[in-house]
Amino acid sequence: MDSRTTLRSLASRAAGLLCAASLAAGPALAHAQPEDAASSDVTPAQDSEAERLSDQAVEAFNDKRYEESIGLFEQAYALNSNPNYLFNIGRVYEEKGDLEQAVVHYQKFVAQPGVDLESREAATERLRVLREALRQLEEDKEDEDVDDPPEQLADPVEPETDEPPADRKRGQRIAGYVLLGAGGAGLIVGGVLGGVASSTAGDADNAEFVDDRLRIRDDARRQARAADAMFITGGVLAAAGLVLVLTTLGKGKKKASADARTRRFAVSPAATPTSAGAVVHGRF
Repeated sequence: MDSRTTLRSLASRAAGLLCAASLAAGPALAHAQPEDAASSDVTPAQDSEAERLSDQAVEAFNDKRYEESIGLFEQAYALNSNPNYLFNIGRVYEEKGDLEQAVVHYQKFVAQPGVDLESREAATERLRVLREALRQLEEDKEDEDVDDPPEQLADPVEPETDEPPADRKRGQRIAGYVLLGAGGAGLIVGGVLGGVASSTAGDADNAEFVDDRLRIRDDARRQARAADAMFITGGVLAAAGLVLVLTTLGKGKKKASADARTRRFAVSPAATPTSAGAVVHGRF
């Protein structure tokens, strides 16, 4: 080996020793043998530039600028394939907290030729520790997923109100008026049918023949039944409509319970063959 090659090898080894001293907070760096520390085709300029980049990487590491430090070590390794740079990259990743990338670069370091036994054992120990840490982290994550399932969002509960919204009250009031109208129409029709039935019954009394009298009375009964049905239907509809209207026009539940003079209404239909209506009972 000529003197120039020996000088390049010693310079490469010096770069590794400098990284080891600067990164003393972590595990010791691996040191390649002088004849294997740098490739024989590395020029002195490349070797010098790799040392300069390594110095900057160590400075960035000490300042906790980990991304910058990794980039500088990678540039140095591209110029001079000293395995120590791989170890240092893994060390920076470990300090950064990226254990997976640290394992990747420690593995690359172990696989490099020319790494002395002591450095290889140190890297192997770091691999064992980091792999165990990754395994434990994975188990903890799985346990957390099992023990703490994602919370289900509860359905929003609408707050209860003392009075229905204005739109609902308006709709109920309109429905009440419609029922009142329909009930009133039914009562009117029932009254008309009742009057017709009464008139028909009078005609039966004036009939000269028995057969005609019986037939006319049957007609009067049918008309009376129809009138009764209309009275009942109209009365029920009118009563329901009146209740809805009174409910929407009255006080709210909260105010009504506090008022000692609250009125309570009861509505019932009233119908006869000749008249119809609705009776409202009030209690004070």
